[in-house]
Amino acid sequence: MGSEEFLNVMNRILEGGIEAVASDIDESVNDGEIESEVPSTSHRGVSAVPGAGNSLTFYREEDGEDSCDDETVPTSTAFARKDEPETESAISRERELTQKYLAGEISFKEFVSEINVDEEDGSSENEDSDADEEWRPPARKSKPRARPESPPRTASQESDEDSMDDEFNPKRKKSQKSKKSGGGGGGGRRKKLDPALQGLMGEAHLRFARGDVENGKKMCLEIIRQDPSAPEPFQALANLYEEGDEIEKGLQFSLIAAQLAPPDPDEWSRLADMSLEQGDIKQACFCYKKAIEADPTNSKFYFTRCGLLEQIGDKKAALRCYRKLLHNMKEDQGEEYMQGTREAARLFYERDQLSAAQDQFDEAFRRFPDIVTPDDTNLFLEIMLLQENYQHALEICCKHADVQFSCDDAHDSLNNLEPEEQLAVFSDLVVPDDLAADIKCKVVIILLNLNAKHLAQELLETFVEADAADFGDFQLDISEALMKKKYYEDAIQFLKKLVSSEKFCQAAVWLQYAECLQAANHLVEAEEAYTEVVNLAPHHYEARLQLSVIMRTLGRPEDALMALAQNEAEEMLNPGLLFKRCQLLLEENKIEEFLLKTKLLFSRHFVNIRNKEELHAVSSAKRISSKNKALNEVRTFRREPLDETEAAEFDKTSGDISVTEEFDLFKKVCDVLFELERYDELQRLTFSALGSPLFARNQVILKECEFLCLLGSFFNGDSYHAYNCVRDLVIKDVENSAVWNMFNLVIMRADDVRHNRFLMRLMSGNQKNLALGILNGHNCLVAGTYKYSLGEYMSAFKQDSSNPLIALMLGLTFCHMACQKFSAKKHSLVVQACAFLNTYKELRGECQEVYYNLGRAMHQLSLLPAALFYYKKALDLGPSVPDDPIFDLKCEIAYNVSLIYTQSGNLDLARFYSEKYIIV
Repeated sequence: MGSEEFLNVMNRILEGGIEAVASDIDESVNDGEIESEVPSTSHRGVSAVPGAGNSLTFYREEDGEDSCDDETVPTSTAFARKDEPETESAISRERELTQKYLAGEISFKEFVSEINVDEEDGSSENEDSDADEEWRPPARKSKPRARPESPPRTASQESDEDSMDDEFNPKRKKSQKSKKSGGGGGGGRRKKLDPALQGLMGEAHLRFARGDVENGKKMCLEIIRQDPSAPEPFQALANLYEEGDEIEKGLQFSLIAAQLAPPDPDEWSRLADMSLEQGDIKQACFCYKKAIEADPTNSKFYFTRCGLLEQIGDKKAALRCYRKLLHNMKEDQGEEYMQGTREAARLFYERDQLSAAQDQFDEAFRRFPDIVTPDDTNLFLEIMLLQENYQHALEICCKHADVQFSCDDAHDSLNNLEPEEQLAVFSDLVVPDDLAADIKCKVVIILLNLNAKHLAQELLETFVEADAADFGDFQLDISEALMKKKYYEDAIQFLKKLVSSEKFCQAAVWLQYAECLQAANHLVEAEEAYTEVVNLAPHHYEARLQLSVIMRTLGRPEDALMALAQNEAEEMLNPGLLFKRCQLLLEENKIEEFLLKTKLLFSRHFVNIRNKEELHAVSSAKRISSKNKALNEVRTFRREPLDETEAAEFDKTSGDISVTEEFDLFKKVCDVLFELERYDELQRLTFSALGSPLFARNQVILKECEFLCLLGSFFNGDSYHAYNCVRDLVIKDVENSAVWNMFNLVIMRADDVRHNRFLMRLMSGNQKNLALGILNGHNCLVAGTYKYSLGEYMSAFKQDSSNPLIALMLGLTFCHMACQKFSAKKHSLVVQACAFLNTYKELRGECQEVYYNLGRAMHQLSLLPAALFYYKKALDLGPSVPDDPIFDLKCEIAYNVSLIYTQSGNLDLARFYSEKYIIV
């Protein structure tokens, strides 16, 4: 083919794609023209067969006997056509993703994840995945199953294929070298171009070299359309755009080329730098991840990537990257390993994973003991002290800080002793003179916590004599260790020197000094120290509380109350401090101030009830949200502000009080109000507690609050709300006799008859409830429906025939029926009344109460002689409840007797009984 014909073919490809010359290629294959164009160095030919989707399938013919077999090409063609739909679908998908990425619709990371969605790579670790909490070393792959061995390929065949790739991909050799030298992570997607596309790629390079940029671009884009997985056209376009100062466009093509080409760590590093120049830190992190996969032992990639991850706030991914670094470092990379250990420990510390940080340092100290620095030792000791792992910390001091112990007497059995017993046997501590002060300080703390204070005595004296300006931090740490082991006198020496210095004369140091003095029972000095703390930090409530305790211990309760005082108008109130003040006020019997401060404390979560309408709204609703809504509706209707305008402000971050403690204080306030007979305040306070979300979370406390509301309403004479409360109690516990007694007391004071309908409805579901039957009988008796009451009493008497009250009510019911104007068989009714009254007498026994009731019944039936008989027997007896004058009925009995004698005309006897028994 001449040069003019070749140019003609290339122009046709540019205009209509490679499909435009497919027919010519097919004819040339049949005529044997292409075989003549194949170089003589390769004894193989190329066959092209048109396929579906405007594509060509190329076949390279082999030498030997197989090349002469007529069925070779058809078999290959049939196999290729069988895989054509799947191949076409994959190529179309890759082409679509490439277009989306170049158009900016998806990021490069999304592009890579979509490209690799069907690929399984067990060796690579997805470090950016949020599903993985921590990075773990990849598991070993299982051995692949045995496969049939393919025929060995000759050296000439391999060299022919490689030479064609090297011609159009000058970076191939460099990538192969980096892969052989220890790289190769991630697995490249490199595949060979078809011979026709290779020729087209070469022509594109020639067009670029001659300055024909547009046609060169078209050729590259045509290759991309035919084979989107080939890196060469992307790399060529990337170089073109970079030379034309279109850095962002060149970066896009370079990223795709790097993803498709064999792994090249230097290329990925260059792309990461370019991404940083463009301000895309996340993309730079991804590029460094690919560089790490290509060269897992390059520590520079790890540290740079971790720094970028921390810069964008993804510390979890940075920690995983550091752990991967530590896993991949070799024995000759000790410095990098230690640096990675420090950074990983820092991140572990920030995440409060101290045990993981300790394990990391243990591994570093084990693998590289020769390059451990004093700073590493100090950091490792700091982590172990935070975990209180003192024994292991002492071992590290002995191994890496040259700390030694000496013993006066020879002990052959030291190895058989426990560690603390060994320390007790040692008499002296040997510490190098050039050992850093911070490590010496940690040695002292370790020995103190291991109960070996005698070994640290010399170091303690050294630190006590040291200047606080230079060694104050160490002195403060040692004083904390001494206080922890209750060596208060020794700790006072350190703290006294610290508070005397200008640098450490701070509230925190004074507070520690005051706590140490208080623990050592130096109360006067502790009071002065706490006073200094309050002066330096007025809002340190714990110091004020302890100062109050000390003042009260010293016998100065007024000063103790002053120490707990808070200004409601100028500062945020601390609930804990106010709670302690309330307790102290109650102990000092300052009732009015106690009530005032407790109401202020409860105002944090109680609702403020302003009037009866709001009290009714709170009692009617059950849920807290419903109570608040009802309150808002009432206040809106009355045109009042919804919130309290002068409410005190509390500090919600400190001074929390437990619900149980606050409820105990609430009950004490209720007791005080009850003793003072301030029932109106008691009712208002108890109903305010119903609106507390804090009390509502505890069902036991909520139940007690409801009962206190009942008591407050009852004693305040509010029968309406008292009935509402007791009705709820009855519904919740129908079988409780105490609740029924309380219910009876409430309805006795009630001004309405709402309870009648309630009892009738309740009776339908509790037919066998004795108290309910008796109360229904009472209601019918009061209403004058004696037959209904008789039925209720009789049903109750059948259930409990030993109850004297039921027998009495039956007798009274018959008496009322006998006294009716139009009742029939009055004699029979009176006889039955006497029978039940006699049963009542037998069940109750002879007492003043029984004879009074019998006399009262005879008096109602106008059987006056019988009435006088029972009245006089009652006067001869004492009260039914001994030693309680409230149950003495002599005044009532004497008055009834005087009425009978007055009615009969015997005024002298009437006067006699009145003057003898009715005494005012």
